[in-house]
Amino acid sequence: MAQDQPVGHDALVVDGAFGCGYLVRAGTNTAPGLVAGWPVHKLGSLTYHLHPRTRLHAAVRDGGPGRVVILGHPVDVRAGLGDGDLICEDVLDSWTDQGLDAAVRHLAYLGGRWTAFLDAVVAPGEPGRVTVVPDCQATQAVFYSTYKGVALGSQPALVAQAVDTGPDEAAQRMWDALRKARRTGVIFHPGTMTTHEGVLPLVPNHLLRLSVAGAAVSVEHERFWPFQDRVERTDTRAVTSEFIDYFREHTRLLCDFGTPVISLTGGMDSRTSLAAALPHLHEDSFTFTYFNPRDGLTKKGAADDVFEANAIAFGVGVQHRVLRWRRPRRGSAFDEIIARTYPVQRASTGAAHAMWADLPHDIIHLQSIGAEVGTTFFTKRPEGPITADRLLEIVSTRADLGQEMARAAFGDYLDYAQFTHEAIRGYDPHDVFYWEQRMGKWGYQKFQDGDFSHRMLLPFNDRGLIELMQSLPYPQRESKVLLHALLATVPAPATPAPADEARIGWRDVVAARPHVRPRLARLRDRLPRRQTTQRSMP
Repeated sequence: MAQDQPVGHDALVVDGAFGCGYLVRAGTNTAPGLVAGWPVHKLGSLTYHLHPRTRLHAAVRDGGPGRVVILGHPVDVRAGLGDGDLICEDVLDSWTDQGLDAAVRHLAYLGGRWTAFLDAVVAPGEPGRVTVVPDCQATQAVFYSTYKGVALGSQPALVAQAVDTGPDEAAQRMWDALRKARRTGVIFHPGTMTTHEGVLPLVPNHLLRLSVAGAAVSVEHERFWPFQDRVERTDTRAVTSEFIDYFREHTRLLCDFGTPVISLTGGMDSRTSLAAALPHLHEDSFTFTYFNPRDGLTKKGAADDVFEANAIAFGVGVQHRVLRWRRPRRGSAFDEIIARTYPVQRASTGAAHAMWADLPHDIIHLQSIGAEVGTTFFTKRPEGPITADRLLEIVSTRADLGQEMARAAFGDYLDYAQFTHEAIRGYDPHDVFYWEQRMGKWGYQKFQDGDFSHRMLLPFNDRGLIELMQSLPYPQRESKVLLHALLATVPAPATPAPADEARIGWRDVVAARPHVRPRLARLRDRLPRRQTTQRSMP
């Protein structure tokens, strides 16, 4: 239920702060107060501190190569499987039969939202060997430090407190410089920077190879994707058919985790998610859009998303809610949730607070962020070498910030992420950069916005989908032909019909979704009756 019920302040804070997160430790570091009261699991060479709403799945067997642990909500589209324990067993089979690299590849093509740990069996006295693999876009983020052993967590603050390190002043100076250079729009800590000193990010499409012997730890941050060269496909019909089937199945599996609701705007990405989820919605499913009332007074067209989303939802007989974007009251439970999760630099809180305060806390929230990894985002794509200067220009939209700032932002990143034309094997560096930096450094905060209260899942967060989408020529990706094609299979949620065209009627909606009949009847009864006025002739 939404948090308008009388629940204890402290219980709300524990449930919300670092929602669905984790801290994993080995070595001489200690569990910080931030995870007090969290369930603890000692498995193999690692100790797992899990937020109360975090799911753990595991598989191990006698004589096997090691233990597979997955935190979160994995799904296997190709196997039609959403059971995390069975998925761990399948990954363990790949590891046993074909080796560690095969297990990594098996994980790489899982959908859902998760973090995986492959903890190898070693002889007594040998260092532990652990491979850490994130999901497609690292939406369940991984940050780590090798102070006092190793600590890995879903937020930099968790890791920093475990290893007793403080804010990174250089990262703060970089943030300030980027905001000065770009007054509006998205910025993020670039390259390897995070809010805390000595805490590094695991970049999407990379893994960590850990060697752990007490406080002595070595870490390799290694690119594992692409597995092969990009091959452009010109048979749009075949790609479209594969995409539609794949996207629908991924969305179906995500909907099986609970009551699905969809954050909806007038944009194509969220409409596509609604279209795929429509057959799997529950009687109490709904769509929602949040809106800042101040924008309605100052920004032309600010409410368009609300009106368009409402019309789309109404057209398919799904309830639509509007959440009022607002900051939390100082000293409130949510204010403390934010303070714990982001002690150094707060993310924007208006949307996160609206969801926490106004939505049920037992839902599965389908969010369409990440679709642009497969369509396009950066439209200016000059050819040339991948350099720190070019990456800073992409982030800041400025070409005049100088080499010193570029080196500070991305000087070590090109090696850290093995970000070269040769390593990314024919994929466009602008696409890979958006995927690995914007999604990896900005996106994870947007996903945490939902996790404060419920579980956010991403229909576009699947490597098989992204590879399909990126296989098309650039103009077709930019025009979103795949999304248009899926929407065309379900005209109702695609676009509300203009007034002079036939509209979807009540019978059409009920035929598509029979269980909404009672709701539609109630809606119809509440609609004003059309009045007929007789006029007399003059």
